[in-house]
Amino acid sequence: MKYIVTLTIVSFLFFVSCDNKETMPELLEKTADEQFFVPENIYASSVRATYFDSISKIAPENQKERYHLKKARALLYAGKTEDAIVILENLWKASNNGLLRYKLDTDEEDSIGPLLALAYMRMGEQQNCIHHHDASASCIIPINPKGFHQDPKGSRSAIKLYEEFLTQNSHDYNSMWLLNIAYMTLGEYPEGVPEKWLIPESAFESEYPLKKFEDIAPKLGLNVNELSGGGIVDDFNNDHLLDVVVSSWFPSDHLRYFINNGDGSFSEKTETSGLELATGGLNMVQADYNNDGFLDIFVLRGAWMGTLGKHPNSLLRNNGDNTFTDVTIDAGLLSLHPTQTATWADFNNDGWIDLFIGNESEKGNIHSCEFYINNGDETFSNLTTSAGLTVSTDKEPYYIKGVTSGDYNNDGWMDIYISTLQSSSKNLLFLNRGLDESGNLNFEEAGSQMGLGEKISSFPTWSFDYNNDGWMDIFVAGYQKTNAYTIVPDIVKEYLGEPNRAETMRLYQNNGGSFKDVSAEVGLNKIGYAMGSNYGDLDNDGYPDIYLSTGEVSYESIIPNRVFRNNSGKEFQDVTTAGGFGHIQKGHAVSFSDIDNDGDQEIHVVMGGAYEGDKFFNSLYVNPYQDENNWLALKLEGTQANKAAIGSKIEVTVMEEGTVRSIFHTISSGGSFGCSTLRAQIGLGKASEIIEVKILWAGSGNNQSFENLNLNTFYKITENTPETEELNLQPIQLQEAFQ
Repeated sequence: MKYIVTLTIVSFLFFVSCDNKETMPELLEKTADEQFFVPENIYASSVRATYFDSISKIAPENQKERYHLKKARALLYAGKTEDAIVILENLWKASNNGLLRYKLDTDEEDSIGPLLALAYMRMGEQQNCIHHHDASASCIIPINPKGFHQDPKGSRSAIKLYEEFLTQNSHDYNSMWLLNIAYMTLGEYPEGVPEKWLIPESAFESEYPLKKFEDIAPKLGLNVNELSGGGIVDDFNNDHLLDVVVSSWFPSDHLRYFINNGDGSFSEKTETSGLELATGGLNMVQADYNNDGFLDIFVLRGAWMGTLGKHPNSLLRNNGDNTFTDVTIDAGLLSLHPTQTATWADFNNDGWIDLFIGNESEKGNIHSCEFYINNGDETFSNLTTSAGLTVSTDKEPYYIKGVTSGDYNNDGWMDIYISTLQSSSKNLLFLNRGLDESGNLNFEEAGSQMGLGEKISSFPTWSFDYNNDGWMDIFVAGYQKTNAYTIVPDIVKEYLGEPNRAETMRLYQNNGGSFKDVSAEVGLNKIGYAMGSNYGDLDNDGYPDIYLSTGEVSYESIIPNRVFRNNSGKEFQDVTTAGGFGHIQKGHAVSFSDIDNDGDQEIHVVMGGAYEGDKFFNSLYVNPYQDENNWLALKLEGTQANKAAIGSKIEVTVMEEGTVRSIFHTISSGGSFGCSTLRAQIGLGKASEIIEVKILWAGSGNNQSFENLNLNTFYKITENTPETEELNLQPIQLQEAFQ
């Protein structure tokens, strides 16, 4: 593996590779060698550890400590925790005894103790939560006896240091949080925590007694232990069984493909699928781009890496036989921009699904967004500029972290909402103005005039109808913290009821073409420091709920994932603890799906951080509400509309406890980081009868209605076909994976 330090050489070699027309696997490998596995990439921890070690050997004697400290940090982030502890303990002793041979900067010397405490915490995780993983208890707040550490050394050592830090500074919220977590891992919370530093149990109480969801990923062999990445749960081989595809953003990791066998087990088919050639990928989004009836995958790369983020995305064509082929170059989608977010929709209403990609720009490093129209022949045309969707310029760059599409004004044309990280600018809403007289598609930025002019730092986003009024609302999770280093102090302050300046979640209610921020009104004006996230129906009551995968790159940021139940469109209730969702490892892609065909939705979550040592097991939470409420499942297939019916709208009218009620659902993969199944799984609450189902097909504009559908039944509906097809799908009893 080549480690090229000079960026000009990197850029030269990279563009030579493009000129030589290499295959996508070759291009991905070259990109990894030249833009990821280099010392200036902060995420390439093993490379950096080797680099700092080599520097320390030739550095003057009085400068060696500085490089030892850098090496220790890199070793910690590479997962080589015990090696890091040896170095940090020596530096810590030398610092305390005034024996450092070289005067480090104040920030450098001050970092030694917290790094050592963090390394002890990490050692405890590795020896207990990872090597002796219990999916129902490990790293889930509040930690129950099954999750207590059997080897207490790491937590004991960390506690000693954190109490020392807090004695010196009682407002060290970072140490306070990790101290409480350490005591939890030993089964000594809350009694063992000194009262002045205790975060009370009441801070973790849920607002509604949701039933507990059990993580069964280990039983099914789906507990992939890798880094942050994308996830899709959907039917890739058209057998009406939902399969699982996951990625890890590390360039040497490849996509993983798990086939649902229909007998409660899954089989990994990665080696025979061709996906071993598709490496890396922070996020993925599925769509049937060529209308052949099989779902394809678009893989996104390069996010968070700035000038080193010129990584190619990949379009993986589903060949219909459980194999995939990378057709990025032939499809005209090869580009080199840092991104992790894209949305598929039929923007020009021609029956073919189009693609919008949001790229990350900063001053001096501008990457335009990309807008590709589907030509209908397995190729795409880049119409970004002519459609008015360039977005970022030298004068006004946008660091785009999430995009979603929806028909916000119900005019039959799909619009685009863009979430940006920087707090100095507002998020963007581009209204689709349709085709002009020359047949060209045009978008107009209209966020401010529609009530979305607020400046906000945010990350994941989606469009959904949270209150079932027939208008698409917008959710976006805030992503700005008070402290530039970690979000933890803000989280602790919120738990303690103290003021903080972190960005909170936003829920923008669509009032018929204009938006109102109702976050405070519905109880969502809280920190939702999410990366991956998605929505689905936890209890089949017909109102979409929220799952947030929280975290950031910092090792200290082990903050619980958060889940909110939608209470009849009036408020959202925190059900994190009751549902067993309070995972403190880094969370990324979230997918809602009825993976066992029993009528309710399971939740698949891709776990793991950015640094190569920050791996953790993916989760699959099985839903306990299968007998609680009624439901309807619809598989739509377009003929004039795009085949997967993405963007099509469903209205289900039911009789519920003597009252007529409508429930709205739009076909999509959901959030901007993680993909739910495109099969509509619609909770109907206590409905006693389905009065009517209406479908507005995206793109074609065709309307259809159906009556006399049965409760708790799977149907396939084909556009322009007057009769529904009942699918005889039986519930699957999920079972232990074959060992």
